[in-house]
Amino acid sequence: MFAGLVCFLLLCSSPAALGIESGPPAQFGTSDGDGSIDARYTIEREPDQTGRVRVSATIDLPQHVTGLSVRTPAETTVLQADGLRSDGERWRTTGDTETARLTYTVPVGLETTFGQRTADTDDWTLIARQEVSLRARWRWHVGPRPTWNESLALAPGQDGVAGTTAAYIGPHETATRTVEGDRITVIVPVSADLRPNRTAVLDSISHAKRASTAGTDHGHIRVFVAPNRLASGGYTPSNGESDVIVNAGEPVRSPVNVWVHEYRHTRQTVETTPAMDWLGEGSADYHTAALTYGAGEISEQQFRGRITTERHETADLTQPDSWDGPGAQYDKGTRVIAAIDARIREATDSSRTFETVLERLFQQDEPITLALFAETVSAVAGTDLDGFVRQAVTGPAPAVPADALTDPVPRGSGSADTTGRETNAAPIAEAGPATSNAETDAERGHSTESIRPITDRHGKWTALGTLGLVSVLLVRRQQRR
Repeated sequence: MFAGLVCFLLLCSSPAALGIESGPPAQFGTSDGDGSIDARYTIEREPDQTGRVRVSATIDLPQHVTGLSVRTPAETTVLQADGLRSDGERWRTTGDTETARLTYTVPVGLETTFGQRTADTDDWTLIARQEVSLRARWRWHVGPRPTWNESLALAPGQDGVAGTTAAYIGPHETATRTVEGDRITVIVPVSADLRPNRTAVLDSISHAKRASTAGTDHGHIRVFVAPNRLASGGYTPSNGESDVIVNAGEPVRSPVNVWVHEYRHTRQTVETTPAMDWLGEGSADYHTAALTYGAGEISEQQFRGRITTERHETADLTQPDSWDGPGAQYDKGTRVIAAIDARIREATDSSRTFETVLERLFQQDEPITLALFAETVSAVAGTDLDGFVRQAVTGPAPAVPADALTDPVPRGSGSADTTGRETNAAPIAEAGPATSNAETDAERGHSTESIRPITDRHGKWTALGTLGLVSVLLVRRQQRR
């Protein structure tokens, strides 16, 4: 009888008896069935409030999420809440909410180190997702750890284009090209004076896409052209995502071709330590010069001049606080990457390049440190470059054997930039990676994604742990008898 009781308890405490999937985790969610929390931001202009937009946030919760709270962006005015209740600082779900909604207005006008990137005017709106997105915390029971997925949409009647991390509302034209099965769309506001023609922009980005192998391809890249009144240069709201913003006045025929620079950021999915944050800008700027030269859009002299620049040559790239200006990661970063690329090509007879280094780094699950960076460079080159890499990054800028870089670069025909003007654009300032697990990052507003969820594992322990413990105690009691 006792043996039967134990078997009964063990059977009752099994995942199947408790309704818990044994094997692959149960699939939850309202859209993809992957257990994600889906936040959809629907945007519309406020005709009577220039400088602000109205946002309707709809949050769909999978069944195993037991609680959710969100914090609105700064200077938000909440107009309506459904399934959420305010505690003074955050909005929390009520009851067994499956879909929560929050309607609010927020200011538009994102400022970066180099100027204003977005705006809401009488005639048009250009907005980045982080300006409207909520910061969320959540709890869940048994099942996969939920992910926080965000998307943008335009309200009915709004004339514009919504991407993944940026949106434009207002009179505009578009030009689209399909490259290797993926689309590239350029969105040109009527109020923007696009200096290169759209064909030149599409040609330049198309060449960069064909020549790039590191990182992730996207099925649809959206290039939002910023009206000229906004800051020069470009901006990628979230590295690794498919949207970029580039000022209409930026030329194509330049060693700092912003159109290509921002495209390269869409492929960057790597997370770096603070000492290696320069890598994103340095590698993007170097490959911008190399790809633009390879497309025949700049001369060899322009390319050499860019990769051997002496600006910020003494900066320690691992110590951003010591830089005498934000350009160090662009200028010295470009020269460091160029020097490393040249040595890899020399060591491998050009069978490998710095792109190979990025391919390996982008597959890492851990943040990139200087040690890992140097180790990867050495592995790709097939020779010990550890000391050289460390000295190049932290010490004086290394010499660049430019011949190793100019000879193997494939030449191609590029379209003409209709302006032909030289550029002296401010360096490009991009946001960090889309995802941050650090709660402090989200609280400071550095992350466009939500903070680390609060894990609630009590449900799993209560069901399995308690019944299992009872079984053990009964066995011990029977043995004592």
